[in-house]
Amino acid sequence: MEKQKIIETIKNNKKYIIYIYCLINAIIFLLICSKCSFFYPFNNWDDPNSFFTMGKGMANGLIIYKDLFEQKGPILYLIHAIAYLISNDTFIGIYIFEIISFSIFLYYINKTITLYCKKIHIIWATPAISFIILSSYVFIGGDSAEEFCFPLLAITIYQMLNYFKNTYPNNIEKKQIILTGITAGCTLLIKYNLLGFWLGFMFFLCLGLIINKKIKETIQTILYFLLGMAITIIPWIIYFAINGALYDFINVYFIINITSYSRTESIIKKIIRALKDSLMYIKNLKYFTYITAIGYVYSMISKTMFPKIYGKIAITISILIATIGVYFGANHIYYFLILMPFVVLGLIFIAKMIEKIIKTEKINKIIYFTPIILTLFIILTCKESGNYNFHKTKKEELVQYQFAEIIKQQPNATLLNYGFLDGGFYTVTNIVPNIKYFHKPNIEYEKYPEIMDEQNRYIKEKITNFVIIRVLDEEESNNIPYLYENYEKIKTIYKEDINCYYMLFKEKSETNGVSK
Repeated sequence: MEKQKIIETIKNNKKYIIYIYCLINAIIFLLICSKCSFFYPFNNWDDPNSFFTMGKGMANGLIIYKDLFEQKGPILYLIHAIAYLISNDTFIGIYIFEIISFSIFLYYINKTITLYCKKIHIIWATPAISFIILSSYVFIGGDSAEEFCFPLLAITIYQMLNYFKNTYPNNIEKKQIILTGITAGCTLLIKYNLLGFWLGFMFFLCLGLIINKKIKETIQTILYFLLGMAITIIPWIIYFAINGALYDFINVYFIINITSYSRTESIIKKIIRALKDSLMYIKNLKYFTYITAIGYVYSMISKTMFPKIYGKIAITISILIATIGVYFGANHIYYFLILMPFVVLGLIFIAKMIEKIIKTEKINKIIYFTPIILTLFIILTCKESGNYNFHKTKKEELVQYQFAEIIKQQPNATLLNYGFLDGGFYTVTNIVPNIKYFHKPNIEYEKYPEIMDEQNRYIKEKITNFVIIRVLDEEESNNIPYLYENYEKIKTIYKEDINCYYMLFKEKSETNGVSK
């Protein structure tokens, strides 16, 4: 009797029950897959550490882009600034943000599925998509820019599918267009090259209105969309303008990003290369690839998902634009992560097949198997996640904590992470950088020589107490100007997993015989 009440609750769309289920799934699967969770000793991926250093600087009064150089969007750094206030030398705060973000994502993915299927499918679909995305090898270590765009994309996927199923060719509601603008604006201020799907959606939304001679509605749609974007962008423009950093924001986040990673290729070649790059990852994502492919084919032949052929064209080209936007410049494994929510098309297909094969009253009995379904996907996730075995590592084994033990012995220590991406040393030592170029992003020297020129100046002028380098051979340290003149080597640690030496240097106490 009690179980029947639970079924009725879900069937009657009690949103808080659905969200609690999404929240539980987010907590469990992120605990297993994200190195930000307390299940792991540390998140040793360099990207999260660079974000955390920027957020820490922001929380301590430094102005991002002006006082600290990094190239993601300001919203991402704000998230890390708040996370720093929660825990200033661990990623527990980020784990909390991941849970919030991913649970919202799951909620809207379920809303998308229930556009076409019964609500009971959330029981299996929620852990299924959690497993498919979070245990994939493109997830890396947790806390990527793509991850925090998940809920924004899920909302927009829901809006697009809902529009072409229920509203087209009429105009979408004003508040929905503004919401689309807000989610687009947030994405712009996290990582702007992830905006492709929004551009596709808005293009086909407006084009459809124009084709149906709704010119006034087209203009209103564009204005409401821009209003939504302005709601997110204007506060940041004010923030940077007040702090005299508007030029730095535009120059670092947009201009340097665009010019530093661009290749000397024609537009056509870039598009072809972008599609090839995405295909390279697709073939290794077995669960995602097969389920999404079947779902896409189903959506093209189904009259339910897209009653009009225009909707089928719109979703196809919008996904292609999203893919091209992601790989138009650089190519990294985790870039593909933002494309994985489109697996929802396959989950819809699976749900529809279940409804065709099994009678309604029997489908509702899925609720009885919730613990079994969750357990099954948890076991699969532990088996598939590339991060899972890292939980066995102890903090004392990590180079970050070994160096931190030495650095923390000096009060108010300062540090330079020389010549490589943020290795997490600022995080574990809780040091706020006193230098702008606190690490070396993936930018070639010829594209932006100021980074390494400044890092070399920091060593020459002994701006920091400590310097950490990472080299393939210890002899490479001899090539760093003024390093051995101004600093003494304290400790060297060889890491077999990446075949590199980490070397810690401390400022010499005397120069030319004169005590400092």
